[in-house]
Amino acid sequence: MNVATLPFAITDSELPAEGPAMLDEQVDETTAWEDKGVYQAGSDGLEAGNVEALEIPAVGLEDVKVGQTLWHTDPTDSVLLAIVIVVVVAKAGEEAARRLGFSQVVGELVIGIILGNIYLFSGLEFFNFVHEMPFLKILSEIGAIVLLLEVGIHTDLRAMLKVGLSVILVTLGGILMPAGLGCLVTYLLLPDASLYVYLFLIGILCTSSVAMKPKMFYEVGKLQTVEARITIAAAMINEIAALLFLAAISSIVITGQFSPAGIAATGTVAVCFLGALGAVSLFFGEGFGDFVSRKCPEGIKIFIVVVVCIGLAYLSEAIGLATIVGAFSAGLFLRHVRAKSLLGKERSMEELIRPAYLVLVPIFFVLVGAQVRLDSFMDVNAVLLGLSITAAAILGKLFCSVCVVEKGVNRLAIGIAMIPRLEVALIIASVGRALGVLDETLFSAIIVMVTITALISPPLLKLVLSRSRGPEVEPLKTSLLGDKSRNELLISRQLGRK
Repeated sequence: MNVATLPFAITDSELPAEGPAMLDEQVDETTAWEDKGVYQAGSDGLEAGNVEALEIPAVGLEDVKVGQTLWHTDPTDSVLLAIVIVVVVAKAGEEAARRLGFSQVVGELVIGIILGNIYLFSGLEFFNFVHEMPFLKILSEIGAIVLLLEVGIHTDLRAMLKVGLSVILVTLGGILMPAGLGCLVTYLLLPDASLYVYLFLIGILCTSSVAMKPKMFYEVGKLQTVEARITIAAAMINEIAALLFLAAISSIVITGQFSPAGIAATGTVAVCFLGALGAVSLFFGEGFGDFVSRKCPEGIKIFIVVVVCIGLAYLSEAIGLATIVGAFSAGLFLRHVRAKSLLGKERSMEELIRPAYLVLVPIFFVLVGAQVRLDSFMDVNAVLLGLSITAAAILGKLFCSVCVVEKGVNRLAIGIAMIPRLEVALIIASVGRALGVLDETLFSAIIVMVTITALISPPLLKLVLSRSRGPEVEPLKTSLLGDKSRNELLISRQLGRK
């Protein structure tokens, strides 16, 4: 138990006038309170003339201990300094990745890996606060909620309902093949793995980053092609399916009960919860957004957004689903809310939550990267596991190339564009790590897979599409990604960093 010592001692001159009898009563009282865990006496006991300092439990002060150990300063200042350090290094990682032509979230992950493993190379324990400070973990979890809120904002259910046969087939191929390869890798390399490990690995491999798709196609001038439309729609459905799958397996792990009936019940609850909120968003979301935008004062709008998001996240957790499912649903419902700046300019929902996003989401990605233990890769088997999971992730999504039925489409480009995993994969991995399903080695291997797939996909897509023009279609409706008034450049800038 973490304790904080009170720097005082009782001397002979301070003994009570009643003498030894009174002292014995105090010792008995001390023992009673100690048994209750209120405070502890020193190792030598409470003796006349030699009463050591009393220790009281620092319940809820874990951050205080870490801060005082590292910086010997006020605990509040320690927490603030930790936040500043994480945000600054995250920004440095983003900028480095941007200059190198990679997704900025990859920079955040890599800088987090470096920060969390500095002690391995230098013996310096100063940055161990990224592992030990609970308040940072809380901020990281809030960052995950904000991230899924924004993903929901960029998801247009009406556009998804109009998808074609190729989108459905690509979605199914992007789920079934990675799941099968993931099970094969786990069976061969982790023969003693539990069923929960299989389930979490399947959920992670089935994801496909929605955020990277528009940036990848925009950079090669192909955002208005059939390939882009199929890929973006399929990736969105993949992510929603992964969230529902996460809700089901999280409930199974927490309850410790695995049965077809339990899976069906949890899956039904998840589908009904998300389906009900999706239906409400479809039929009432636009009207609600218009009412809030026109009738509510500007100071109330952010309050409504926060209450709806946190309320749905809590409700989702209360019924046995993940909080991020509720946050995603909140994004679907709130995507039409508009606010005005001090100059009277209309601001979208994305702009409204942007300040929180820019601070909290980088903290989430940095702390995810910091959980990677590089020393776990000193084992050849661990390296083989990481490479095998990465190969399964790549080959599984390349299978999507054979699922396209349209003629004249660059099928290989669609398969390559489906490869990257980022935000949802990292969230599922973090949940699995927190529940104790994924050990350090497997978790590190998954982070390596996420990083590699995000790094190789953009240059490969550029290489493939540069050799083929592909059929041009009517401009891609940006409502599929967010606000209808958003142009292509804004899509790239807003979504490309995640």
